Amino acid sequence: MSLPATDSFQASLLNSDEFTITYELVPGRGSGGKRLERILQLAEEAKKDGRIKALSITDNPGGHPALSPTSLGLDIQALGISPLLHFSLKDKNRNMAESQLFECHRHNLPNLLVLGGDYPRYGFRGQAMPVFDLDSTQLLSLIDHLRHHPPLEQGAPGRVMELPPMDFFAGCVVSPFKTMESEQVWQYVKLLTKIHCGAQFVISQLGFDMKKYKELLRLIRDQHLSIPLIANVFVPTLSVAKIMNSGRVPGVILPDKLLQCMQEEAKGADRGEEARLLRAAKMVAVLRDMGYAGVHLGGNNLSFSSISFILDRAEAFTEKEQEQTEEIHFPEPSTWYLYGDCSHAPRKRNFPIFFSANDLAHRQLFNKKGFLYPLAAKISDLAEKNHSLRHFYTLFEHLIKSILFRCRMCGDCTLAESSYLCPQSGCPKRMINGPCGGSRNGFCEVYPKERLCFWVRAYHRGIEPDCNQIHGLESLPPKDWSLNTSSSWLNFFSGRDHCRIKNKD
Repeated sequence: MSLPATDSFQASLLNSDEFTITYELVPGRGSGGKRLERILQLAEEAKKDGRIKALSITDNPGGHPALSPTSLGLDIQALGISPLLHFSLKDKNRNMAESQLFECHRHNLPNLLVLGGDYPRYGFRGQAMPVFDLDSTQLLSLIDHLRHHPPLEQGAPGRVMELPPMDFFAGCVVSPFKTMESEQVWQYVKLLTKIHCGAQFVISQLGFDMKKYKELLRLIRDQHLSIPLIANVFVPTLSVAKIMNSGRVPGVILPDKLLQCMQEEAKGADRGEEARLLRAAKMVAVLRDMGYAGVHLGGNNLSFSSISFILDRAEAFTEKEQEQTEEIHFPEPSTWYLYGDCSHAPRKRNFPIFFSANDLAHRQLFNKKGFLYPLAAKISDLAEKNHSLRHFYTLFEHLIKSILFRCRMCGDCTLAESSYLCPQSGCPKRMINGPCGGSRNGFCEVYPKERLCFWVRAYHRGIEPDCNQIHGLESLPPKDWSLNTSSSWLNFFSGRDHCRIKNKD
C-alpha cells in the first residue's frame, strides 16, 4: 500500500517495533471560534513534537451535531499530521456512507475508525431521527469491497463505470469493560466478526480495569490474530468523572473507587491536576509493556503541554514502578472476566419454552430438511402467483408475527438469528449483527435502567455464542428496504431475502 507523504499513522502502526500514539479531537458545534482555534493550535504543536502519529476526529459525539470530521481532517492534514476520521452510522444511510467514502478517497483521507455511533439526540427543533441503515460490520464489508472490487452489483444503475481500488485503512472499536457475561461475550464475538469483515486495527473503549486490558490482548492472541490493538487512555477531569460515574456517557464505566480517589486528589493545591496526568502516564507505560501496539489518548481540557507531560513521564517510568499497577487498576465490583469466572465445562442453558417452540417450528417450516418445508414452499409458490392469495397470506403472517414478536413487517426476517426476538422492534438501533457498545450493566443505551439491551436478552434466551465458544459470526447483509411491508415468508421462499446473499457469499 502506498502511503501519503504526511501519513505517519499507517507506517507507525504497521511497524511492530514502534509504539503508536494517537490523540482524540472533539470539534464542537459550528464552523469556527475559539474552540476550533485551540484544536488547530494543538495540532501544530503535535506536529512539531512528532510523537503523536494521528489526530482522531469524532463524528457527532454524544449524538449531537458538530463540525464534520472530513472538514477538520483536511485542516489537520494541511498541517502535516495524519487525521484519523471517526466514521459513524447513526446519521447516514448506505448511499450517504458510500458517498462520504468517495469524498474521503478524493481528498486522500484513508484512515477511518468505523463505529455505529451514539444514539442521536436533540438537534434543530427536536430529537434527530436515528438512521443506522448499516452497522459497523456491514460498513467494514463495504470498505473492503471498495478496496478490491467495483462497488455495484450486477444489474445496478451505472454498472458501466469502473472504479479504481480505494486503499482505505479502516479500524474498529470494542469494549472489553462490560460487567456481565452476556454483554462481554457479545462484544468479543462482534469484534471477531468485524475483523473478518476487514477491520485492520482495533481501538478499545476507554476504561480503568487493567485486567480487562490484558483480557483483550489474550483473546486476540488465542485467536492467532496479528491485528494491531490500541488501548484507549482517557484523562477525565473530576466533573467529567462524575458524569461518567453516573452512567450518562453511553458504554462508559468509571468505578466508584476511582471517583473517590479523584475527589481526594482534588483537595490538593492543584485540584488533582498532576495526579490525573501521572495516572494516565503510568497507564501508557503499563499498556506499552503489556503488548499493545499503541495508545489512543483523550481527555477534557488537555493542553499540549499536559499531553507532553504524560508522554514524558510514561517514557521515564522504571520497570519496578510499572509493576505496581494497583495505583491504576480500578475494577468494577462483580465484573465478569473471560479468563477467570468462565468455566471450561460446557455451560448448560435452560431454553425457554417460547424459544424452543419457535425454533422447532422454524426448523420444520424453513429448513429444506424440515418435515413441513415442502408444504410451506408449495403454499408460498401459489401465493406468489395469485394476488388475492398473496394479500391474505401476508395478512396472516402479519397477524401471527405481530402478536408473537411485535413484528414490523420489514420483509426480511432475522428472528432465527436473534433468539426469536425482533431487532426491528426490540432494538432502538435495529442492530442485526450483535450489539452496539452503548449498554451499561446490561441495560440499553437509549433506555438506561429501564430496558435490557436487546442482545443481552437474546443471549439469555439461548443464542449460540457463549464464553466457551468465542468466535466471529457471519455478518448478515443490510436490509433491502424495497422489501419493507411485504411478506418475509414469501421473500424467503422466492429467494429475495438475506438468505440469498448469504448463500451467494
